Amino acid sequence: MRKKFLSMLLMSAMTVSMLVGCGNSSSTSEETKEETTAEAEGGTFIVPINATSIKSLTPYSIYGSDDGQMAAAPCFDPLYIVTKDETRWYLAESIEETADDGCHYQLKLKDGVKWHDGEEFNADDVVYTINMLLDPANGGSPNESVCYDGKTISAEKVDDLTVDITLQEPFSGFVSELGRIRVIAEHIFGGETNVKDMTDELATCVGTGPFKFVEYNEGESIVYERNDDYYREPAKLDQVVIKLMPDLSAQEAALQNGEISMMRVTSQTKLDKYKEDSNYTVYTIPEGRLNYLAFNYQTEIMKNDDARKAICLALNAEEIVTGAYGSEELAIPAKNFCSPQNLYFNDEMTGYEQDLEEAKALAEKSGLTDMTLKYIYFTQRPNMKETAQIVQQQLEKIGVKVEIEGFDNGEFFMHLFAAWITGETVEDTSWDIASNGMDSLNADPATKMTSWKGDLIQNGFYMSDATTELWEKAAQSLDETEREQLYKDLQVQMNEDYSFYPMANTNYVIVSRKEFKGLDTVLNYPIFEDYTVISMEQ
Repeated sequence: MRKKFLSMLLMSAMTVSMLVGCGNSSSTSEETKEETTAEAEGGTFIVPINATSIKSLTPYSIYGSDDGQMAAAPCFDPLYIVTKDETRWYLAESIEETADDGCHYQLKLKDGVKWHDGEEFNADDVVYTINMLLDPANGGSPNESVCYDGKTISAEKVDDLTVDITLQEPFSGFVSELGRIRVIAEHIFGGETNVKDMTDELATCVGTGPFKFVEYNEGESIVYERNDDYYREPAKLDQVVIKLMPDLSAQEAALQNGEISMMRVTSQTKLDKYKEDSNYTVYTIPEGRLNYLAFNYQTEIMKNDDARKAICLALNAEEIVTGAYGSEELAIPAKNFCSPQNLYFNDEMTGYEQDLEEAKALAEKSGLTDMTLKYIYFTQRPNMKETAQIVQQQLEKIGVKVEIEGFDNGEFFMHLFAAWITGETVEDTSWDIASNGMDSLNADPATKMTSWKGDLIQNGFYMSDATTELWEKAAQSLDETEREQLYKDLQVQMNEDYSFYPMANTNYVIVSRKEFKGLDTVLNYPIFEDYTVISMEQ
């Protein structure tokens, strides 16, 4: 049986040491670290999220929401998490192929896991959760964690700790997609897969994680307490509180007066400020996110290859990062649709090279210089306004005028994804270019297919026939060497299409109160995948 790919994904490849805390972090011996950890028991860790409310305390539909995943993480464990370098096991202990066709897998669960109400966790819960995610009543279509390129998976219980899973066709991102599912309890919902309107059951918030739900203060906070019966090493903290605090100024004031324990910083000025303050520690964690410039393929000008090429050759990603973010501590220039955290990242690529003379000639030839482009951005995403202003300045150098407008969450995405967000194409020619961010929650780039490939998507974003063919071949390839080459070719091909402009791969920079330790022990985003490693020095 074919084991090479699974072995690469599921065995720890190295001890990750490249992503370390900076600022006031200091190196210590392993012995000192162990003594510090042993003494650091108790305390409350308060994490702000940029939300005013939580859709559901039980995470039945959080996979497109960073805030939702951060809110659920203390209470609900995933099956496992795959990164480029290792696999971290939680509710599951292994996943193996049971046939050579790339469509049959067997998932083994850990023994002795209990729900917070004392019930045994088992295979019924996993099968139930998969069926719940497949139920379109909960989200309008099957969840992308269990439906790949429009094709759903099926799950069958073998015994209490074993689940057989069948795919309709091979999908290289299946293993990493399946792992991040946060399992919910079948017995709470009586086996009913349509859970969206089961408000009482959803509010019970019964998980398997290191912290148990205590209370939800509407619009303010979610309070969790340590689960002393946790199947792994119990947490060191007494409590974790998720604070609903979308105002970034309020977050900073709360950090300084001790009302929260950490916050994200997105400007060089604040980063430098906290690095110099001995009361805080600064950590830099690659976010695995690509911030990119999208072209609206519904407008006539963006259907013009020369127009898109002119924009790509006019821009300078290094200047965008320096001007909008401040330095490579906060972001690095992007090269293609992958991030360095992806498997098969093509690090041999240089990305687009700025050529103002050719860009100006193409802009005049295509008619870009005879019009004003409408640029939209998402106001709630850090650094997007500054990015838009720099793009505006860079395009002005080739004679292209740009008008900028920011939109909030709902309105922005209804414009950006008009071609497919409602399940049918809506014509929206009110904008020409837009900046957006795309995450890399999973190691395998195949999981990005839902962002770049599809009949409706290609009504809004340009995708050549060559690119579409490479997506399909790479995602279904059963040969590891072939798959790696296909994904590297795909990264080159998408740049050759001038289908978008990759701008920045961002870092998640955390400033925390100095008494909290272990925030950079598990380097993954959304942050704090494993709360058991965080401690507070008393």
